[in-house]
This record gives sequence, structure tokens and C-alpha cells, in this order.
Amino acid sequence: MTGEIRTEQYDKTIFTTDTRIEIILPTLNEEQTLKKLIQDIRSTVLPVKVSILVIDGGSIDGTLGICKTENIRYVIQKGKGKGTAMREAVEQSDADIVVFMDGDGTYSPSDLGSLLQPLLNDQADMVVGSRIAGKREKGSISMLNTIGNKLFNRTINFALKSSITDSLSGYRALYRKTFKDLVLFSDTFEIEVEMTVEALAKGYRVIEVPISYGVRQGSKTKLDPIGDGMQIGKTLLFILMNVNPLKFFGIISIVFFVAGIYPGAYVLNEKLTTGNIVSMPSVVFSTLLFVTGTISIVIGVLSELVVRSRRRLEYLINTRFRT
Repeated sequence: MTGEIRTEQYDKTIFTTDTRIEIILPTLNEEQTLKKLIQDIRSTVLPVKVSILVIDGGSIDGTLGICKTENIRYVIQKGKGKGTAMREAVEQSDADIVVFMDGDGTYSPSDLGSLLQPLLNDQADMVVGSRIAGKREKGSISMLNTIGNKLFNRTINFALKSSITDSLSGYRALYRKTFKDLVLFSDTFEIEVEMTVEALAKGYRVIEVPISYGVRQGSKTKLDPIGDGMQIGKTLLFILMNVNPLKFFGIISIVFFVAGIYPGAYVLNEKLTTGNIVSMPSVVFSTLLFVTGTISIVIGVLSELVVRSRRRLEYLINTRFRT
């Protein structure tokens, strides 16, 4: 089942100790939290060794100085935005497994083992740290963000028949080959939602593990609940239109058909009782609604054919390159 939550402990590791794991930290002016985060990662007991890669978006504080002092490999980001940073970092990495973690200290390195073990055991393709299923420090997530997260989760679960609880989590681990197989366009924070939907749509094994989530330390948050929420919502809408268009346009079609029932029934009743149709606006309105509903379902069917053809083409291309 995709999107399930795992709480049990994992013992068996099928990967060898040579498995390369890299923790990717997108940063922008994180000098107040970065050093402690790096030290906490290094002190965490893990089944395999990990390396750290900092992808910096143009910090003007001491972030890069900390990377040099702590002997951490860092890359200066070419583009802008968190999504761009994550894609550029993966291109710079040769690890088997990549872990994404924010550099602001809100995510705990103590949860790294829980994220890595399902991948080391080949029980998942992507593991998401769920703040909703775990322990959250008071004030760590605003009410507006909580509401938005629930809305996005329910939309994804309805469209893809999953059970995701935290599609916006920035703490996740996955095989690098899985990440490279995902079609990701987002440049900013909405990339987390895009990763979740893409992985589920392509049939990858996505599970969630409970994590701890703390209040941001040091610098002010870079998130804009309303602006980012609208951007994420727009991205989610676009993704769902491309992932499950028949269901998406089918719902729109049903809405139009239901809306057209009342004016249509009114005109029919008028014809049966008086023998004439006087309310011409109702005739025009109901006709427009039914026609729009029909067009919507036709668009949904055609879009579904296009999406399925694209998936087959992607599969054939990937299979040919692998062989």
C-alpha cells in the first residue's frame, strides 16, 4: 500500500556497508543552526556511513564559512528556489540514497535511522517523515499551514487512493535513481508535493514514518503561508490534471450536470403543465450546463488517453536506456 505509516523498528539490512548515503541540506543564511545540525548528524548512530552536501542559495552570512570549518562539501546553487536546489544537488551527488533535510534545525537527525531503514531493507522507494504522525513542538506549524496541509493531503489521497498524512514534509529519503525518474518542474517549496504525487502516480512504494518537528531557530522563516499555499495549490491542481485527468474532469462534469438539473426540470415541468415553454433563459442556461458537462467528460477521456500514452512512452524509453 502506498502512503502507509510505519512505526515498527527495522532490523534486517540488505544493502552492504558500501551503500552511499548523502544528506542534502538546502541553505540560505542558516549560520545560526547549520553548525549544530552538522554536528548532530555526525553524532547520530546509523547503520551505514553518510556524507553531507550543502547546496547554498546565495547566503550572505557565515553559512559557507561553517561548511569550510566543518569540512563539508558545498555547492553554490545556480538557479533560485528550493526545488531548483534539490535538483542541482542530486545532479552533484553520486550516492545510492539521498536524504533531504532543511538547514534551519526544525528536523531532528535522530530520526534519520527511521527514514533510512525501509530503504536499506528495500521496503520502500521513498520514505517521508510525517510531522502529523509524530511529535510537534508547540508553535512549530501554524494553523494556516496545518489547514493547507490537510487540504492537500485529502486531495492527493482522493485522486490517488493513498493515505498520505504530510505531503508538505521537507524531510524525506529516497533512492537517487527514483528521484531522477520523477518529472519535477517546481522551483520552490511546492516540490515536496510534486515529489509525493509523482512517486505515487508512478507506483513507487511511498511510506511515512513519524518524526519530531521543532520550532525554527535563528533566522525568520522564509515561508509565506498564503503566497506559498496558493503556489502549492496551483501546482497540485496542475499535477492532478496530468496524473488522473478522468477523475478530475469527471468531477467537474458531474458538478455541471447536477447544476443543470434544476433549470432543466423547471423547463420540463413548465412544458408538461402548460404545454408551452416561456422561460427561455432557463432553457439556455440548462443547455449550457449540460453541454459544458459533456465537454468536460470528453476532455477527461482524451486527457486520460494522452496521460496513459505518455506513461507507456516513458516506460519504453526508460527500459531501453536500462538495457
